[in-house]
Parts: sequence; C-alpha cells; structure tokens
Amino acid sequence: MKNKRPKVICLMMTSLDGKILGEKWGKSKPVELLKESFEKVHERIGIGAWIVGRKTMEKDFTNYARPVIRKTKESIPRTDFVVRKNAKTFAIALDGKGKLGWRKPEMQGDHVITILTEQVKDGYLAQLQKIGVSYIFAGKKQVDLETALEKLRSLFGIKKLMLEGGGHLNGSFLNEGLIDEFHQLLLPLADGSTENSSVFEIDEKVKKAKSTLFKLTQVKKIEHDVLWIKYTIKK
Repeated sequence: MKNKRPKVICLMMTSLDGKILGEKWGKSKPVELLKESFEKVHERIGIGAWIVGRKTMEKDFTNYARPVIRKTKESIPRTDFVVRKNAKTFAIALDGKGKLGWRKPEMQGDHVITILTEQVKDGYLAQLQKIGVSYIFAGKKQVDLETALEKLRSLFGIKKLMLEGGGHLNGSFLNEGLIDEFHQLLLPLADGSTENSSVFEIDEKVKKAKSTLFKLTQVKKIEHDVLWIKYTIKK
C-alpha cells in the first residue's frame, strides 16, 4: 500500500513537556531563535510538499480569512480539480468542510492543494476554480486520509509528504497508521500550560490502539541546544 501513497514524515517542534503551540512561548529573541530551527530543519530534509490541518493553516498562513462563496446557478461536479500537477512544491490543507478563505493559489511560493469532502458548497468550488487553487475530494462527509494520500501521489506525483500538525491532524495520521517517520525538534524550554496542544491528539471514540511504538534512529544536537530526534514507526 505504501507505494500507492507518499512516504509521510511528521516534523514537529515541541517544548520539553511535549507542547506544540509556539505562540504561547512568548516573543523574546531567544525564543524566536529556537523557533527558527523548525524552518531550517524543514529545508535540510528537503521535501517539497507539506500538509497541515485547517486550524493550523488559517492561524499561521491565511490569517483567518473568511471563505468566498461565489454566486453560481449551476451545480459543480464533485470531481478533482488539478491546476498545476507539475509544480515543484505544494502547500496542502485538509479542509473537509471548505472553511479556509483562499485568496491566491500559492502559499510561500508553493502551489495550494486543498482536500475537501463532497459536502462543500458549489460557490466555494467556483471560487477555488476562479483563483486557481487545486482541490481533491476524499470522502462524502468525512475525509478519508488514505484516499487523499493516494490522490496526492497519482494526481500530483507527490512521493514524499511532510506532515506538520496540528495535534489532531497528526493524531489522525497516526491512528490510521499513515506515518512512516517522526522528526521531533526538542526545544530547551518548558511550556507548563495545561491547555496547550500536544503532538498527537486522538479522540478516544475513534482511537484504534492503546499506544504506538517508535524506533529511535537519530539524536543530533543542532543550533541553540535544540535536539533533532528521528524515529521510525515499529510495525
């Protein structure tokens, strides 16, 4: 099955107590230097396609823009819309209900692909087509991650995919056995919050296993006392 989908590498930066929301760590110069390690490692790994959940995308990239629903008299078929299958880099969002307010088809120079369900409105699809955002369908009411991954490979030729949160999206991938490697950037700071999200969050109602075992393959100290820890999943 793995050759039908991209290899998935999850990359996350965490505090010593496993929390992931960096905006809660303050904006002092030392903290900002620590957070810069994420982009540096992202570039070192060198994967040109990355995926995040809807909440992460709107918080960090689309600035909570409201979705545009265009007026359309005709029903739009629920078929995949591929604009740039040969793009070198891709920014991918999982947005089953069509809540992201896209204004352009690129994110930091990467071509945008959004993963939808068939319940999105015709006017939302019309807007995506108008501005040139690619979209794929991966379920009627809920996103099927395996279907989404297979389409990313077959339609766009994506062989490696960087998974970058948030915690619920990471948890969904882990729950479905779709993560091949986990790269943790362990930052030398403590969060201490009881509210901040953790790396993997899975609803108990859908959780398939008590735990997932990992195999340690690398520990490397990089800039500013950050540890780059690499694991593979034990099958």
